[in-house]
Amino acid sequence: MSALVRAGEVAPRAGCFRRHAAGATPGPAISFSRSKPMTHRFTTALSRLRRSAGALRGFALLAALLFSAGAQADPAVAQQLLSTIRTERMKFEMDMQMANYYLDNNPSQAQIALSIARADAIMLTNKLMQLESAHKDSRANGQYRDLQALERAIAEADSAQKRMQMASSYLMNLQLERPPSAITRFLLDGQLQMFERDMQELEQAMSQA
Repeated sequence: MSALVRAGEVAPRAGCFRRHAAGATPGPAISFSRSKPMTHRFTTALSRLRRSAGALRGFALLAALLFSAGAQADPAVAQQLLSTIRTERMKFEMDMQMANYYLDNNPSQAQIALSIARADAIMLTNKLMQLESAHKDSRANGQYRDLQALERAIAEADSAQKRMQMASSYLMNLQLERPPSAITRFLLDGQLQMFERDMQELEQAMSQA
């Protein structure tokens, strides 16, 4: 009984709904116009993203070019330092000739010449340290033709600067000694001869590196 009542109740309601639907005035059509602004915003955002990505790629390319330019400058720096070392070396040799002249003929007047030669030796030591550092930068940046030659240049630059440091120490000893010791002069000459050999090996290695 209850099931029949429910069925009777449902049927009229369903019929009323059908009548209402059949006689009702059609409502306004559903509009999807909002999709256009959303599409526009999406397109705009995508365009901005593409422009940003392009800008980032341009920046990355510029950074790479700048890094490459910096890396390629290392061998040029080394060559410039070598040129400076050659000039300082010539000055040192001239000042050593003057110091040796006074040591041989008038030791009591050799102080100034020894002091000038020692200043030259300190300058050469500093430039050789810079040259070794420039070679190491070239090695780190891959700016070389022959890695073994570059390694030899680094080793010879290190050896040459140590020779010149010892020479500077012996020159200072000669300034302090009264009279200047023949043994100190002998040790100084030995360091300078080894320095000359190191410089020859250094320039040869740099020409191949």
